[in-house]
Amino acid sequence: MIALLLFLQTAATQPALIVRDGPAQTMVAVSATGGDRMVRADALMSAMGGALVNGSNQRFTLVLSRGRLELVDGVPFARLDTIMIPLSRPPLVRGGFLYLPYQVVSEIIPRYGGGYFYDRSSRELRTFSTVVRRTPGQNPTVASVARPTVTPAPVRQPPPRPAEKHVVVIDAGHGGRDPGMSGPIGGSPWFVEKEVVLDVAKKLAAELRRKGLDVVMTREKDTLIALSDRGHIANRSKGDVFVSLHVNAPGRSNAAGARERGFETYFLAEAKTADARRVEQMENEAVKFETGADAPKGDPLSFIITDMAQNEHLRESSELAQTIQLGLIDVHPGPNRGVNQANFAVLRGSYMPAVLIEMGFGTNRSEATFLSDGANQTRLAKQIAESLIAYLERYESRIGGAR
Repeated sequence: MIALLLFLQTAATQPALIVRDGPAQTMVAVSATGGDRMVRADALMSAMGGALVNGSNQRFTLVLSRGRLELVDGVPFARLDTIMIPLSRPPLVRGGFLYLPYQVVSEIIPRYGGGYFYDRSSRELRTFSTVVRRTPGQNPTVASVARPTVTPAPVRQPPPRPAEKHVVVIDAGHGGRDPGMSGPIGGSPWFVEKEVVLDVAKKLAAELRRKGLDVVMTREKDTLIALSDRGHIANRSKGDVFVSLHVNAPGRSNAAGARERGFETYFLAEAKTADARRVEQMENEAVKFETGADAPKGDPLSFIITDMAQNEHLRESSELAQTIQLGLIDVHPGPNRGVNQANFAVLRGSYMPAVLIEMGFGTNRSEATFLSDGANQTRLAKQIAESLIAYLERYESRIGGAR
C-alpha cells in the first residue's frame, strides 16, 4: 500500500496517447513517475485490439498482431520470441495494474508489433492504413491511404477441405506404482484413485468417439506415465484440448478431513489460495514415482519459451474449466468448489487449452461410493463430453471455423 501511495504521489498526468485506426480513435492515459512516462498495459492493449496475459511470478505477455512481447515486473528487458529488447526503465505493477515505459509505444510496437507507426508531434499511435492529410489553413484530418484500383487476376480456388475432427487428449491420473490417493478416511481403504480415474477416462473416451471426435489417451491400462510425458503425448497427437482426471483428498486424515466433499476444475496458473497450493503439491508429488525424477530442469531460456507457449492458451483454458465446472453441477451430488488455478506439472507441457478435474473426494465415504459406481461414472463422463463439445463449438465460432 505504501509503495502504491508513493507511486501515485510521484505520478503526474501527461497528455493522453491517441491510438488511431482510420476515423476511430481511443485515448489512453499517460502518467509520469521519476521523470519517465508510463502507460497502463491493459488500456493500451484494449485500444489496439490486442490482449494482456497475466502469467505467474509477475510475468506478462502483450499479444500483438505480429508477435508476443513478454515482460516481467521490475526487469528492464522485454522478450519477443528469442529477441531481448532493453527497456528505458522496467515495467511496474502498481495497484494490480501493469505500467509500461512509454518506449513500448514510441519505439517497440512500431518496430516489432506490426501495422503501427508513432507520430511524436501529435502523440498518436496509428495503423498504416491511417495517414494525416494537411491542407493550407486547416487542421489535420484523418484519411485512409489511397490505393490504386487494380483488377485482380482470376484466382483458382482450391477444393474445399474436409472438416477436420477435433482431437481430445484424456489423461487418467497416476497409474502403475503410483496409486494416487486412497480412502475413505475412517476405515480400511478400498478406494484407489488410479483405478477410478481410468474407468471414467475410458467411459469419456467412448462417449466422445460416439459423438464423432478423435480421442488420445495418455494411458489405457495400469501403467505409470511420467508427468512431463503426458503433455508431450498431447502435443505429438496435435490435441485440441487436454483433460486430466483426478480424485481429491484433504490435507488431514481426521474427522474434519473425512467430511471434505465437492468437485473443482483447475487450469494452469500460479495458485492463489492455500487449498489450491495443497492440491498442487499433492498432485505434483507423483513425480517421486518416476525414474529420473531428479533430472535437470533445463536452461532459463527454454523455460521462458515454454512459459510463453503455455500463456497463449491461458484464457482458453480458463474458459474450458468454467464450462466443465458448470456442467458437473447437473450430475454431481457434492458441493461446487468452483474453478481454481494451480501450477500442475501434468499441465505444464501441453500447448493447448488444458484442465485438471478433481472429480470429488475419495476420502469422503459418500463421494467414494458415488465415484466407484459405474452408472455414476457414465453420467460424469457424458457430462464432461457435453461440456468439451460445447466449448469446442464456441471456440470454432470465435475463430470463424479456422483451425
